[in-house]
Order: sequence, then C-alpha cells, then structure tokens
Amino acid sequence: MKKNIVIISLFLFSVFSIQAQLLWKVTGNGLKYPSYLFGTSQLIPIQFLDSVPGLYKAFNSCEMVIGEMVMNSVDATAKIQQAAIMPKHIKMTDLLSDDEYKLVDAELQSVLKFGIKEVSILNPSLILSLYKLEIYKKLTGFSDDVQSDSYFQLVATEKDKKVVALETVDQQITFLFGNGSLERQTDKLIETIQHKDSVINDMIIFNKLYKAGKIDSLVDLTKGKGNTIDLTLEEYAKLVDDRNANWLAKLPTLFNETSCFVAIGAIHLGGNKGLVKQLQKAGYKINAVE
Repeated sequence: MKKNIVIISLFLFSVFSIQAQLLWKVTGNGLKYPSYLFGTSQLIPIQFLDSVPGLYKAFNSCEMVIGEMVMNSVDATAKIQQAAIMPKHIKMTDLLSDDEYKLVDAELQSVLKFGIKEVSILNPSLILSLYKLEIYKKLTGFSDDVQSDSYFQLVATEKDKKVVALETVDQQITFLFGNGSLERQTDKLIETIQHKDSVINDMIIFNKLYKAGKIDSLVDLTKGKGNTIDLTLEEYAKLVDDRNANWLAKLPTLFNETSCFVAIGAIHLGGNKGLVKQLQKAGYKINAVE
C-alpha cells in the first residue's frame, strides 16, 4: 500500500510538472543545439528566479539570449518616453467628465501622491500602468527596479552573449500605446479605479498562477470576463496571438543558428496559440525542464 502511494505521488508530481511549467527545452526538428523558452513576469522579484529548477544552467548553456525587444537601449527608452506623451491638442482633462476628473484625480493623489494636473499630457495607458504598479508595490512590497527580461539581457551582455530582439522598438510602442483608442484607454483607467478591489484580487491570482507555472490559466485570466477593464478578444489577439505568430516565423532560423535562451512574457507560452503548443505542432520536441 505504501509503495502504491509513493508511485501515485510521483505520477501526480510528474503531471503537475508538465502542466505547470515556466522553463521548457526545445530540441528535435533537425536542431544541432538545444534551446530554451522561459516565461517571465514584470511583477515578480528577481529572487524568484532562484527557485526555478535548471534555469541558470539552461541560461548559461546558451550562446544567444532572445527577448521581446532589446531592453537596455538608450534609443528605445527615448522613443518610448516620447510615445507616452499624447498628441499636443489632447490632454487627460479633455477625456474626462467633471465627476470622472474628481474620481481619478483623488485616487491618483491617494496612490501616486500626484494628481491629473501632473500627468495630464501622458497617455492613459501609461497612467494606468503607473497606478497599477504602485498598487502592486503596496500590496506585495515589490521594489525591484530590474525586471526579469532586463536581468537576462544585462547578464548576457556581461557574459558577451548575443542579445536579439523579436520586435522593433516601434512595434513595442504600438503594442504598449496603440491597442485601443484614447477614449477606450481612459475608460479602462476609470473602470480600474472604480473596481480597485477586483483588480487587486486579479493581481493576487496572477501572482499565484505565475509562481505555480500555470501558463494556460494565465491566458484564461488575461482574456478576462468581458468587463471594461479586461482585454477584449480583439485586443488580446493583437497583444498576444498576433505577436506569437510573428515570433514563430523568426524563431526557427535563430534556433538553427545556435543555442537560444528565449525570455518572454509567460502569457505568450500558454494556450493553443502559445509558443509551446505551436512549436510542438511545427515538429519540435518541447519538454518541461525538471
């Protein structure tokens, strides 16, 4: 009986490892070198990386590091900062009614310690990102200045590894600030403030799912439940599915060139249109690193 319990426990652990995973090994399909996929999250402390089995070994074994974009670029930073500013003839005050202005201004003052007047020229999406980040910091004590995407690229540069981007800076700007009209972005800011408790709850759930490596569940959570604050199916397709398709057209060439460590948002790994299942369909062997 005891032996059977051990066997069942090992089986369950094996199943969990396969279904709940952030690090994947890519082989087969004629590849000379193994490559790896790692799902990142902007809101997870760097220390969490120490708990991912085989992560540093996989990273150190690769010659090339691939990210969504090259993070440590002065040119990229300058372009993104410029894109974060709304057209000169439009300001946040033009997009809000008097009651909405009072609501948003009071909440920004409470959380960010500055109001609409100080951020009036900024894109609503950026204001929303700053607001949610500050809420998250207060909720979890998160304080890292370096995100995991940047971390791997910084270390790669120190180790003279080649760093390659899957997207240009201009493409990233489109995804950051171009997915939805200014009115739609403003509505999401208002709704997020009005449903702050729900947003906090989703943050907690996202954190738990990520740390458990449940990439398919992350996809389900991000697609949302049809609320204003959630991504619509069209927005999700532009932000995730369409980009996955573009990356899948580029990755085989890079895999054939050398061993690659691909560090991208974990949401891009999960789901039927995620990189894990799509690379499997393309003939590669994708195995969980245990």
